[in-house]
Amino acid sequence: MGIAVDLVDQNPWWKKMEAITQDKHLTDLEKSTVKWQPRIRYKFSFNKDVVYTLRGPRQVGKTTLLKSLIRDLLGKVPDPRLVFYYTCDLIDNPKELVNTVNSYLESTRPERKQRAYLFLDEISSVRDWQKAIKHLSDTGKLANATVILTGSHTLDIKKAYEKLPGRRGSLDDVPDKILLPMKFVEYAETINPDLRKALDKLQIIASGRRTKLLLELSKGKIPKEIKELSLFSKELELLFNNYLMTGGIPRVADEYLRTGKISEGVYRTYIDVVLGDLARWNKKETYLRQILRRIFVTAGNPVSWNTLKDDTDVSSHNTVAEYVDTLKDSFVLYYVNFYDIARKLPSYQRNKKIHFYDPFFYHALRAWIGGQDPFTASIDFLKNPQNVGMLAESIVGSHLIRLAFCLSQQKQLFDYENSLFYWKSGKDREIDFVLKLDNNSVLPIEIKYQSSIMKSDRYGIIDFKKSSGSDSGILLSRNKMESKAGIVTLPAWLFLMLI
Repeated sequence: MGIAVDLVDQNPWWKKMEAITQDKHLTDLEKSTVKWQPRIRYKFSFNKDVVYTLRGPRQVGKTTLLKSLIRDLLGKVPDPRLVFYYTCDLIDNPKELVNTVNSYLESTRPERKQRAYLFLDEISSVRDWQKAIKHLSDTGKLANATVILTGSHTLDIKKAYEKLPGRRGSLDDVPDKILLPMKFVEYAETINPDLRKALDKLQIIASGRRTKLLLELSKGKIPKEIKELSLFSKELELLFNNYLMTGGIPRVADEYLRTGKISEGVYRTYIDVVLGDLARWNKKETYLRQILRRIFVTAGNPVSWNTLKDDTDVSSHNTVAEYVDTLKDSFVLYYVNFYDIARKLPSYQRNKKIHFYDPFFYHALRAWIGGQDPFTASIDFLKNPQNVGMLAESIVGSHLIRLAFCLSQQKQLFDYENSLFYWKSGKDREIDFVLKLDNNSVLPIEIKYQSSIMKSDRYGIIDFKKSSGSDSGILLSRNKMESKAGIVTLPAWLFLMLI
């Protein structure tokens, strides 16, 4: 049986191993001024029978990461045909997916006793793809194989748990990985080599070390490593100002660094990504526009689904919730619930605070809703200190979600809604975020992205400490650093270097 042409086309290294160096994604990475190497690349074990999923927003770098992993593997495997890549965009159903994988396993894989590596890209394009993977696993076809599946929606992860019980392999770590845009520390160290060297010298690259320093902050202490990093305050604040514009998306950050602007075509690409995901889940673009407009109007304030329904054509608050949850599952939005101090649990009936995972998606969607030139609108938006503060709050929250995952003892069933909240006192003083720590204590974190910090800016944390019995709190400023009465004040961009 011959090898299908499309399989050879997608795996040119079968004919000539050096062909991987001409791969478009890798050559684009080489040309880029933002050569991001996601830390998650080191979280895959290629010596075990495991079915991994890699999720995250589209156009953020999942395919580039796969091609980087393939390039690394090709330097180690005895035969390049042991490495199989296939993009699933044109596959319609589970049977076709099974046939494609079988075609590789039966006609190309050199020997079953040698481990094979299967990379199936954008598998979420295939409806009910889990049925195909279950069939391949049940028939023994995935024995002595490591599999990585990529997609762009969290619902696929939930389905993987439901439909692939006992078929994911044995791992101490979580087989479901998420690739989100670059965290601020990744952005900073990728663009500024001196910062990378400083992080290495201070030994705070390892996540365990950074977590330890954060826990010191949670006890009201400013570690000496933080003071050392503050030597780079000028560079870090400038990088954070750029991050407020581009977010952590490598392609966007590269264009902005090279040209000083972001083209309308790039904004359009990411709008189309969001619209494509909504269409896949049978959502209406008109409803999306109206709900997003309400989200932008109410940004930074706790809201109910009914409030978001006001001034729209949407008939039910349940429909609003469905649209927001779809955006959440597509990694565009996240929201936090009110923290019930007495129960130490989220209060789902109270209003929620909605944020964007990445500032670039905020800018792109806001300009799309308003019919504005997106780059000009973004520049004008960031001229307003209040807007900058609101966006800084969203960035901090998205980073705290990642931190909550690192701190959680329950990785496989992790749900950030049980680890990150907001709070408001009886005196109407709000805490932007309440983070559950590993010892089940909670840490209040307030963002006041301004140069001058007044005594009243600490009142919310003080109220929370009195109500909850918490010993300390963190106040994130624009550039002030101090520790008073168990409350540490730090520049937001310095705090983010630890997450």
